[in-house]
Amino acid sequence: MDLLNCRPDQWYLNETKYSELLQNEQIWNQIPLLNANELHNFQDWQLVRFQGMIQDMHGPELYLEKFTVTNTETAESTIKYGKYVDGADCKSNETIEECPSTTPSERHVYVAISIPGINPWVHKLEEDRYKLPSTSSSTSVHLKRPVEEMEVASATEPSNSNKRPCNQSAQPAETTPVVSQEYLLNFPIPNPSGKVCHLKVYKDMDKIKLNSICEFVGFLSLNPLLGANIDDDMNGLESQIHNPPPCLIPRIHCVSFKSLTHNNPLVTHEKMSADKMQIIRKELLILLTQLMCGDELAAEYLIYHFISKVYLRKDLMALGKFSLNISNVPMLENIDYVQEIYKFVETLTTKSHYLPMLLENMNELNFVPKKDYSSDRLTSSVLQLSDNTHLVLDETKLTPGKLNEGGVTGVRALSNTIKNQKIMYDFTYYQLEYDCDIPFLVFSEGKSMLPSDVHVILKPEEMHLKTFSEILEAAKHFLKPELLNDIRLYLTNARLTQYDLSDGVLEMVQNKFVEMRQAGNITGDDLHSLLVLARLVCISQGRNTLDEECWKKACALEEARKERIKNRSSEK
Repeated sequence: MDLLNCRPDQWYLNETKYSELLQNEQIWNQIPLLNANELHNFQDWQLVRFQGMIQDMHGPELYLEKFTVTNTETAESTIKYGKYVDGADCKSNETIEECPSTTPSERHVYVAISIPGINPWVHKLEEDRYKLPSTSSSTSVHLKRPVEEMEVASATEPSNSNKRPCNQSAQPAETTPVVSQEYLLNFPIPNPSGKVCHLKVYKDMDKIKLNSICEFVGFLSLNPLLGANIDDDMNGLESQIHNPPPCLIPRIHCVSFKSLTHNNPLVTHEKMSADKMQIIRKELLILLTQLMCGDELAAEYLIYHFISKVYLRKDLMALGKFSLNISNVPMLENIDYVQEIYKFVETLTTKSHYLPMLLENMNELNFVPKKDYSSDRLTSSVLQLSDNTHLVLDETKLTPGKLNEGGVTGVRALSNTIKNQKIMYDFTYYQLEYDCDIPFLVFSEGKSMLPSDVHVILKPEEMHLKTFSEILEAAKHFLKPELLNDIRLYLTNARLTQYDLSDGVLEMVQNKFVEMRQAGNITGDDLHSLLVLARLVCISQGRNTLDEECWKKACALEEARKERIKNRSSEK
């Protein structure tokens, strides 16, 4: 069976066999990836893959799986199928007849966008692997027939009559203003090469969550007449949002999809060994120590921040979150320290975003996703990101001035997300919280005005400050391609490490905690922080369970970190 050249009706009639073929990962990966190619390189109803984040969920729509098309001149009837297509492809002298035994089926519509914050190296690797060879006829979208010969009927809703003409396409209302491309795309953060797709999903809808990352396989619909379709139940703005031009926002009728735990294209089924992870960790520590101006303690905590994740939610707590505030950031002449550090964050991680906390940004950017009822869609915001998107906040850019209402809302939203790893969505009449897992890294001069799980006061060495421009160049040369890819693999592997605490280890921790309580002032919150840090110390070394060595190291790190804070307070 030729899966790559399969048509929607063929899939419908042989769904079980084609679905079995898709279970083969090699066959799955042979399907062209939309993210790595321009839209004009694809044909209408071609089977494609799309990797993206669920940005919005539209309501369900009805369609007819099976119906009869009758020629009004010859009375000849043909059975056609409405699954995996937008409507009936028929001529002006044909009508649709609903089969007496056919009842409308339901499919759900989702808006998926290219993964927000995806870093350039990831996109380049995808292009290198999945870029289609250019063809001489790739300057325009390929359709089965010229557009002027096509007449499309919507078979998404049953009519009151058993018969209806096929050519029901409508023209846009003259009084409705045309919305901008930026408004239609609705990205949470700028993404010049990003794509948006409307997904028509027929099964397993309960597995699709807002802001989750999935890879979809389905039939690409590029019919330009779909953008001119007007729904009588919608106003003009809503109709444009729900029926955008396919040349900008195509439809994909999904036959299968799978959730993704990461988007690192370097990861294979072969796991990195613990010995290899320890070697790569040492190299990464050398690099980050130099970038932290000789401060190995700050470099250690930065590694743990990179590999952290929310591994459990219990009693309204997000266990495992590890937001990091690095203060005492050096102000160097002709060098923007935070931006230079972010360039390395962008190079090492798969998803990240740099946000300078300028007063203008805080007052004008939208931090809270909001439901727009006039267009019946969710307006995105800076915080609508998928899990493990590293958000780097540069508080050194915050200048004196007054926060307006939007700025106050933004700061409150950031604080709430950092503390609880939940984002509040504004539905005007009520608010809903959605879980998230966004690692926050905040650079500041003094202690940040935003909360954090860990505050590290940077202790730069004078020689590093004087030679920081040379250090940056040396760091770039240090990251040879092989080592760079190893570090990228290491960060993903460490984050995905399965970690367990045995009963014996728990007993050891309890005994150590009793000893610490007897020796000084330590609270239950301190124990929780130590357990999170000890877990990160272990998985950073490729271990999947806690031992006494990792526990002692976590305690020593926390003692050194708190000593700096104590010394800084006494200096004041």
